[in-house]
Amino acid sequence: MTEVRGRAEEGANIGDVPEKAGKYRIRTILLFTLLSLSLVTLGLISLIFSVMQYRTLKSNATRDMRSSCAQVASGLGQTVREMDTILLYSIASGELKDEFQAYMKAESSFDKNRARQALAGTLISLKGFDFATRQLNLYDVDEGGYGVGNYNGDLPFPAKYQSWYEKTVKLAGKKYIFAPARDELVSDSAAVNRDTFYFSLCRMFYGDFHEPLGFIEVKAYYDEVFEPLKHDISTLDPVIAVYDSDGRQIYPQQAVFSYYSFKDAGDGEIMNAYTGKKQYLCFSEDKEDGLTVAMAVDDAVFMEPVYRSFIPMVLAVVLIFGFCVVLAAALSRRLSNPISLIYSFLQDTDKPQFARLETADSGILEIDELRDSINDSIMLQENATQTMLTLKEQEMQAEMLALQSQMNPHFLYNSLTMIGEMADSGLTDQVSEMCEDITSILRYISSNREMRIRVEEEMEQVDRYLGCIGKRFGDGLTYTYDISDDILDCMVPKLCIQLLVENAVKAVMQHRAPWEIRVEGARDGDDWHITVSDNGPGFDPEVDRELRRNMDEILKSGVLPSLKIEGMGILNIFIRLYLLDGIPFVFDFGNKEEGGAFVTVGGHVRNSDEE
Repeated sequence: MTEVRGRAEEGANIGDVPEKAGKYRIRTILLFTLLSLSLVTLGLISLIFSVMQYRTLKSNATRDMRSSCAQVASGLGQTVREMDTILLYSIASGELKDEFQAYMKAESSFDKNRARQALAGTLISLKGFDFATRQLNLYDVDEGGYGVGNYNGDLPFPAKYQSWYEKTVKLAGKKYIFAPARDELVSDSAAVNRDTFYFSLCRMFYGDFHEPLGFIEVKAYYDEVFEPLKHDISTLDPVIAVYDSDGRQIYPQQAVFSYYSFKDAGDGEIMNAYTGKKQYLCFSEDKEDGLTVAMAVDDAVFMEPVYRSFIPMVLAVVLIFGFCVVLAAALSRRLSNPISLIYSFLQDTDKPQFARLETADSGILEIDELRDSINDSIMLQENATQTMLTLKEQEMQAEMLALQSQMNPHFLYNSLTMIGEMADSGLTDQVSEMCEDITSILRYISSNREMRIRVEEEMEQVDRYLGCIGKRFGDGLTYTYDISDDILDCMVPKLCIQLLVENAVKAVMQHRAPWEIRVEGARDGDDWHITVSDNGPGFDPEVDRELRRNMDEILKSGVLPSLKIEGMGILNIFIRLYLLDGIPFVFDFGNKEEGGAFVTVGGHVRNSDEE
């Protein structure tokens, strides 16, 4: 067996099996199948995950950009509302209106100076300590005005010459945000660059009877108002543009692409005609102030975080696929190696006949069952071959065995001697009865028409045999039967019980009478069993070991010992059961605790109509 296993292991390399055109080794098929399945699965999972990740990240980036845009609009609106608050407080001040009218109507220099001082004090108090507001101007409807802040004094130019005049008149008291412009008078007074731009808000204010009294204007440095927009609003470094309600760009000062034209289309991707790049654009409008903030980011910049997030995923996919390659190779090797061993074993013509396939458990149920089935098939072939050879060898001895192996010469000799003594005594009836019993026993033994017989018929011959022995020894021999009725029609090997009883008689006669023989039989489900026991000396330990060794050898190898006329006894009965019933039969023997021996035989129930 060791040599056979060595050959199988040498052939374990599946690469030894050559591939043919259109055919592939099982390891190759398994490897590529598992890799293809892994690749398709990873591809689908990656695709689904990528789409979900793309949508999620893009949605997050869009949300962050909109949030940043809304924050810019909110901050700018807050600045505008703070400036407008000064306008509203000023318009609501009756004292300011009275002082402004007194200032405009004063004719003498004294009255003019006194009115100017009062008006200046009121304007300064309304402006307060808001240093972001650089100038607060009051204009008369027709001409003249007064300002405080960077410049304090009479305004040289009437309201009608200001560029915000017509629009402010049309708005009739509503707030007007004026496009950034220079004011050289205010800049010179504060000693700042004359090119400094100012961000202005204007309103028209009225008297008690809603008659126009004039205009009020508040100014702030343009750069200070829009300074927050120059800082890092977002990591995306967006382009920001601010438009008034008429769509005029008020930030930045230099012209940029007209994003306002896409306001009605809403947020989304656009093509910037200035740069030739695709951009993502979003809007946020402060409806109270009428300002619209547009924020645009180049598509490549906008999507960079999205694309960057795919790098770990790609690396993970590569690592997982690498792991799948290793796993697929190991799995295909595990599946193919046992099959290759089986293939090499079946292809090996030099292995011993009936050699077994010696491989370790693969852990794969179907492959291990295939190995066991092959071994079982080999074992059945070996048993069938041995049985056929044995049956052929025994065929010539079968008839002699039936007549001679079970017939005790001492039984015939003693029976004939006893018949002679009874004849001398004139016991003719007993002589005639005994001759009939012996004749029946001999006829039963010599008959070779059947291999099995009903229990009831076998027990009739046993009873005749024990009757003959009883006539010879009288009360020295007692025998009892305990045979269940449901076993009487069961078929048992011919002479099986007869030979067991004869062996028991031989055993008890090795010591002085009284001798006891007991035959018991019963049925257990679909099995029968019969036990013959005696009160003899029991089995010698050496004989017991030799019998069991011979029986084990027969069961293991299937080879039967040469049949002998003498000395067969119990072993002959064992061989009969083995040849007739195969492995599934019952055979047990041993010594009883109270003394004597027992032998039990049994098998599957066969009725007479099954033969």
